[in-house]
Amino acid sequence: KESQGGEQDTQSSGSISEILEFVRHDVGADLTSKSSIAKISKTIINYTPATYIRFVDEKMGDIYSSGANMEDIIDENEKLSLIKASLDAVSESRGGRVALPGDHPSSKLVPQSEKRCILVQKLVGWKGSNACIIIGSNRLLPAFT
Repeated sequence: KESQGGEQDTQSSGSISEILEFVRHDVGADLTSKSSIAKISKTIINYTPATYIRFVDEKMGDIYSSGANMEDIIDENEKLSLIKASLDAVSESRGGRVALPGDHPSSKLVPQSEKRCILVQKLVGWKGSNACIIIGSNRLLPAFT
């Protein structure tokens, strides 16, 4: 959508489900490119109610985050454990996507202000490893309420 001034409307009613399906099937193989990840993150934040994105991989750990500032005070071992908890949660989903409660251990990977709604989308990571996108929002994401 475009506003009257010709700028892109960031409050588009684009479906987060559609965007995540595109990412999961068409872009997942290119997770080694930081510029691709940055474009995906910007698209999700600009066209959905999502306000925080974090790409994680079971082997590489924390790959990329965008949105609200978050000071990571989590040590690397705990972070890997939280990433595993995210991957375990999403692996139980038939569709490769799950909404998590704010008290799930993986919520520590999302800024406090963005925990109203937390989604995890499964991806195929680097060299076939398990990866996922953790999405936080300070608003409810309509497709999952």
